[in-house]
Order: sequence, then structure tokens, then C-alpha cells
Amino acid sequence: MNSKIAKAVFVSSIIILGLIFSLFAGVSDAQTKKALPPIKIGIVQSLSGMVSDYALEDLEGFRVKIDEVNGKGGVKTKEGMRKIELLVRDDMLKPDVAVKNAKELILERKCDFLVGVISSGVLLSVSEWCKENKVLLWAWDARTHHATQSRGHRYIFRSAGDTWMNGHAAASFWKDQPFTKWGFINQDYSYGRSQFESFTIAMKKAKPGFTIVTEQWPKLGSTDFTPFITALMAAKPEVLYTTLWGTDAMTFIKQAKGYGLFEKMKVCGLFWGMPLLRPMGQEMVEGVYCMTEYPFVYPGTPENKAFMDAYKNRTGQLPSDYSVLGYNAATFVVAGIEKAGTVKTELLIDALEGISIKTIAPAKTITIRKCDHQADYGIVMGVSKKIPDWPWFVLEDQVVIPGAPTMRSCEDIMAERAAAKK
Repeated sequence: MNSKIAKAVFVSSIIILGLIFSLFAGVSDAQTKKALPPIKIGIVQSLSGMVSDYALEDLEGFRVKIDEVNGKGGVKTKEGMRKIELLVRDDMLKPDVAVKNAKELILERKCDFLVGVISSGVLLSVSEWCKENKVLLWAWDARTHHATQSRGHRYIFRSAGDTWMNGHAAASFWKDQPFTKWGFINQDYSYGRSQFESFTIAMKKAKPGFTIVTEQWPKLGSTDFTPFITALMAAKPEVLYTTLWGTDAMTFIKQAKGYGLFEKMKVCGLFWGMPLLRPMGQEMVEGVYCMTEYPFVYPGTPENKAFMDAYKNRTGQLPSDYSVLGYNAATFVVAGIEKAGTVKTELLIDALEGISIKTIAPAKTITIRKCDHQADYGIVMGVSKKIPDWPWFVLEDQVVIPGAPTMRSCEDIMAERAAAKK
């Protein structure tokens, strides 16, 4: 009898010990899961000054995607699911401040990599620091083609189109039109100069008889465009091409209307989509050729509606081109992390090279080219039109221009980089 009792006690002890070990193992597993640190992304962006409204839209679009990912438990890595934490810094549109921000985010706050930048001048400075320190930088907006061409390197990626692509996309549309006399008005800094350069290079190659009859270079933030408008009208171009944006574009349009400029020539505005049409409201002009990476449409596809609703719930307003640029950037980095299974810099870079995502923009799919880490993001040409019962003008007669054919060849870019090192 005693042996039976002893045996029962022994078996019971084994069961109890097993339960205890299982309990501790469960606690240990739970602690391990909780111990996984978040992925820390540092964001450098011009959140104050004249570009702050657009910069915030980049950021909010990025946050929509990150919120979506975190809401599902985070990003899948080799260690397990990890949530994403964003640390945001304002560079105040100053390259030196941006580099200081980059150093602080990486060296002190231990961010895994950097995202952001709306200014081309800021991008080039931050990119150089990232190159020297082997830090991954994902550019979501700033467009100077030099960043991924002559000054490109292993540690920079860009999901927006660049100025070379923008100019060549515009030229692919206008080369088949009958106009040869062209006027230009662009802001006098790196972005405006790069856009002018890329468009005129493309048109000189593609359009026989292409002639520049006037170039106007107002300073960024100009308030009086009168001398530039009168010079444009005196030169009598058939088409005016401009990369004015923001308040500069709005001020120019309002003042040029008073001179009858839009009746004297055709006008093509680069990125004169939602970010311009919305604030211009009923003061916009019909018949203007507007280029945009994301023409407004609602509800559109289910994916488009879901993004727009999420963005509006977050910000109280509908998204613009800038918002989609941020959303695309987040989609890329998340896809790259999941593909690599890690945020270790070199492995993540390898995973991002050649990666593709689906986008709600007309481009539909965007791919990062391996040779220069530049996205083949397409663009749309449309004509401004006033419609009843809508607060801003929309774009009609839309033509989608694919991104890949507008990109500079890898061979030319590598040759330029090699020459720059000599």
C-alpha cells in the first residue's frame, strides 16, 4: 500500500513540476517577446518655415503606414515581431541643422536608419554625412538628380522621382506638340536649376527647332513677380514651363492673371496638382497643363479609399502628392525590413536593392533600381478644369507617363561618378 502511495506521490510531483516548468517557460517566452526593442527610425524634415505644410504631409503619409503596421503587431523580423518608433527632428530648412539632427538621431538616440528630407540642398548635405558614416538614408521627397546620380552612393535610396526624370517626362509629352518657342520661370536654387537643366537637355535632343526665348529666375519666396511676368510676355513664348511651387506658384498665378498671361501662351506647371489646386480654389485658371504624381480622385480603388480615409481620420484633411510620397516611403522600408528580416544596415541595403511595391498612385508599381537606388516612379500630365460644386479645380485629359523610360542610364551615371572621383 505504501508503495502505491509513494508511486502516486511521485507521479503527482512529476506532473506538478512539469506544470511549474511550463508556467516558467511561458513567462520566459512572454518576457522574451516583450523584450524585443522597437525599430527606431529617425526622421529629418523641414517642419518649420515656408515648406512646413508640405513637409508635414510627407510625414503624416509616412505615419499612416507605420500606424497600420504597428496596429498589426509590427514588422516581422528574424527575431520576431517588432514595432516601429519614429523620432522626428526639424531641420528648419538648413543643411547644417539637418546634419546635426542626423548625428543626434544616429549617435545619441541610436536610430537604425534615417528617412525624410524635402529640401534638395539639405538632402545633399545629409547624404554626404550618411555616406561617410555608413548610415542608410531613405529620401522621400527632395528631388535633385545629383543625389542619386553624380553624388549617389550605397547608403542613399529615393522613392520619389528625381529632377532628371521629371524633366524628361515633361519632354516626352511636349516633344510631339507643335510648339518650338519656350519661356521659363523657375526658382533660383538647386531644385529650380536642376529641373530646368533636365527638361532643356531632353527637349534639345527630342524636339527639332526647340528654342528658349526667355529664362526668368526669381528668388525662392518672392512676393512680386511683376518684372518677371512682363519679361515673359515681352518674349512671347508659345509655351511657358515652370517649376514654381508653393506660395511662389500661387502668387505668380494670381499676379499673372491680371496681365492676361494665360491667354497669351500655354502654361505647364510641374507638380501643380493637389498641393496647388486645393489652396488656389476658385482662383485657379482653366486649361493649365499640370504635372503631378498623384492626381486627386475619391474614392477610386478600395486601396485608395482606405488610404484617404485613414489620412483624413488622422489629419482632418484629404491627402496630397506629398502624403502619398510619405506613404510610399514607409511601404518600401517596411517591405525591405521584412525581406531582410533585420535592420542591420548592410543586409537591409541588399534587401532594398531591386525591391518593388504597389502604390495607389497611377504608377501602380514602383521599383528601386539597383545601380543607383532610384525609384522608377511615373508621373501624370493633366489639364486644369473647373467643375460644379467642387471647391478646387480637377485635372482632365490625364496622360500617365511611366517612370522607367525617363531615367538616365546606369552606364551614364556610373561614368559620371567615376569622373567625379578623378
